Amino acid sequence: MSRPLLVVDDDTDLREALEEVLRDAGYTVLGAGNGLQALEVLRAQPTLPALVLLDMMMPVMDGATFGRQLRQVDAWRDIPVLVFSASANARQVAEEMLACGYLRKPVDVATLLEAVAANKAPESP
Repeated sequence: MSRPLLVVDDDTDLREALEEVLRDAGYTVLGAGNGLQALEVLRAQPTLPALVLLDMMMPVMDGATFGRQLRQVDAWRDIPVLVFSASANARQVAEEMLACGYLRKPVDVATLLEAVAANKAPESP
């Protein structure tokens, strides 16, 4: 069973478009509208995601808070996080939260797929 990707963004239209692009590329995809929902998804999934694509500015729980929560759980600590944000300081934020990389919004589809392929965790044997 392949590990899913988790897309976390409060912009429903963007999140669903990203999910569709990733599914069309052959990935299994989960979605969450904010960091709190993403934590709930992680708790409910029997298989950890191979990668979290994380927006930074969201209501309820933002991306930075989610990233801190993620790193506090031993089982989740090594899940790669790819930050995507419209913020001018996306690179700095990604570095501070030890993300595997960052993408600036709007996200180019080819760049997104390259980043996902390069940064997702390998499949378990």
